[in-house]
Amino acid sequence: MSVDSQVRRSGAAGRRKLKPTLIVRIRGGIGNQLFQYALGRKIALETGMKLRFDHSEYDRYFNRSYCLNQLKIQGLSATESEKSAVLWPAHAFGRTVKLCRKFYPFYQRRYIREDELLRDGEAPVLTQSSAYLDGYWQKWKIPFSILEPLRDEITLKQPMVLERLKLQQRINAGPSAALHVRYGDYSQAHNLRNFGLCSAGYYKGAMDFLCERIPGLTFYVFSDSPERAREVVPQQDNVVFVDPMQDGKDHEDLLVMSSCDHIVTANSTFSWWAAFLNGNEDKHVIAPLKWFKNPNLDDSLIVPPSWQRL
Repeated sequence: MSVDSQVRRSGAAGRRKLKPTLIVRIRGGIGNQLFQYALGRKIALETGMKLRFDHSEYDRYFNRSYCLNQLKIQGLSATESEKSAVLWPAHAFGRTVKLCRKFYPFYQRRYIREDELLRDGEAPVLTQSSAYLDGYWQKWKIPFSILEPLRDEITLKQPMVLERLKLQQRINAGPSAALHVRYGDYSQAHNLRNFGLCSAGYYKGAMDFLCERIPGLTFYVFSDSPERAREVVPQQDNVVFVDPMQDGKDHEDLLVMSSCDHIVTANSTFSWWAAFLNGNEDKHVIAPLKWFKNPNLDDSLIVPPSWQRL
């Protein structure tokens, strides 16, 4: 065999050994980020693909921050060269990617959009070629299919701040339930149309449901709008309103919430993940009967059937 033949054969073998790359577009708050991570992690576990994250959106928008790098997750931030290799002839996600997908059918296998997939709760099936995933992927079946790895990985790299540690110790001292009141950006017109707001009646009903079953229960109220929380949750001796810290560490608040014995969620991915990460085998998780106000949105894909709906 000639030297040239050996070089070509060696190069081909090297190329065959390269793992395909899966890049997941990361956007939104910590709840959305965790759903996006769960999908990428599931596919990476099943296929052996390299898992990478494109979080470049946070360089342009400052109302949210990228939090996955504060957790013991698997996968790395995508480099510019990795994004270019997957999205070629585009160099990064943007207008060129969308044009390529419009005019070249093969590109639909490279750049995969959630809104064009069947909404059956399952993860997209990928071949062994590299791909870029763009979507929110808020489907309960995906994280529940890899529950144990996710619970191990969605933990802090560094200890949380002392104030939250003290709160967590207080929570662990007795029977506890977290109540999440989401208001904030949900008060914006487009979110009101799609989500709506959980009512005072919902929280009162959830508290009554839990108090009938668990004596001596203390409720810890987590909210992005403390004033709103005090309007919709009864102010009584067994209720503690947790004033949010303005340090941008929403992921720490989520993990503190998950340490409560039971969870009353808002129609929010933030408290969804607190409930998912809660390892109490006897926990009650209560979710609103209507997750979405928009009747065209199907909440059976996001709310597990094992959760209590009120």
